[in-house]
Order: sequence, then C-alpha cells, then structure tokens
Amino acid sequence: MGRSSLSHVKPMSVREVLREMKNICGLMIDLAYASVLLNDEELASEVLELEREMDGLLYQLWMSAALAVRDRSDAEAMSSVIRVAIAMDEISNAVSDITQVVLKRLGIHQSVREVFEKIEPRYRKVVISNGSCLIGKSIGELDLDVELGIYVIAIRRGKELIIDPDDFEVFHEGDVVIVKGPSSCIEDFVKAASGEIKNWEEVIEN
Repeated sequence: MGRSSLSHVKPMSVREVLREMKNICGLMIDLAYASVLLNDEELASEVLELEREMDGLLYQLWMSAALAVRDRSDAEAMSSVIRVAIAMDEISNAVSDITQVVLKRLGIHQSVREVFEKIEPRYRKVVISNGSCLIGKSIGELDLDVELGIYVIAIRRGKELIIDPDDFEVFHEGDVVIVKGPSSCIEDFVKAASGEIKNWEEVIEN
C-alpha cells in the first residue's frame, strides 16, 4: 500500500483528518486480529504501515487545528478534538503491538485461539476456485455487506495484497479473500467461492 510523505500530503480539514483516522483505526483492528488468527505476517506488516500513517495523520491534525484556532473559544473546542485524535492514535499503537505475536513468531496458545474462534464476527481466509459463481463479479455487485453481513478486508492476488478493497474490485480465480462476518454467512460465501453453490441467487435467497 503506497503512502505519500508528509511534505506531499494535501491539506485536510480537522473533520477530514478525524474521519480518516477513525477509518484506519478500524481497519487496523480487523487486520491485526486476522493476522493473529490466520498467522499471516503480511497482514501484520500492513498494520505497522497503517500505524505509521496514523502518526502522520496526527501530525496533520495538529497543523490543521493550529490553523483553525482564532480565539480562546476555538482553542477550548479544539482541545477536545485533539484528545479524541490522541486516543485513536494510542489505540492504533496498542493494536500494532498485537501483531508482534505474528511478526516475532511467538505463537498463540490453543485455548486463546479457541476463544477467538467463538467470538463474532469471525475471520476467514477463502480461496476463489475455478468455476466459482463469484468470478468476474465485484464486491459492490454482490452487495456482500447487505446480503450476508460480511466484509472483505483484504485480497491476496498472486504477489499483490489489496487492503480494504473498494466496491469496484472484481473477484478473480485464485484470489485469496480475507473476510469477516457471522460464521453462518461466511460458510455460505465459502460454498459460493468453492463452486459448491453454483448460483449466487441461491445464497441470498436462503
């Protein structure tokens, strides 16, 4: 995932920076837990990359806040915003620590793994097989979040890793898709990905 240096970051309002920090923080949590449960070092590395972006956004927020403050009342209002941003940055730091379990190959005790596997939403690595009804269809076209309540957090396509794919991303044969959602809905997605279910309409009609 390519990232720009701070010197080339476009100006952002305080609201825009906060929104971006919130989105990245949520994505980091998903990727961190998925990396541990799936023992995936590449996902863990992406979490660290996102942490660096969070640090850059916090710096950007300080600059935007400084430019927005005109008087004492502005400063008092902005202080609460900054506290929220700092809290999100601290969350991102804690989340990145989770990935050390994977990156330092510490391993996770089976009892802990069993607890994680009982918690909803679940995380799963799914392969799009030859003949799957998902091939050639986009995430948005399938409407996965509405129809099944599952979200695609990453796609591994050969040597490429697509993090937080948009609705226009199309599934290809051989894609390794990392999803989160209710276990029963993920099972339906697995059956469609494997070719066991031949028609997507069968999934959404259940």
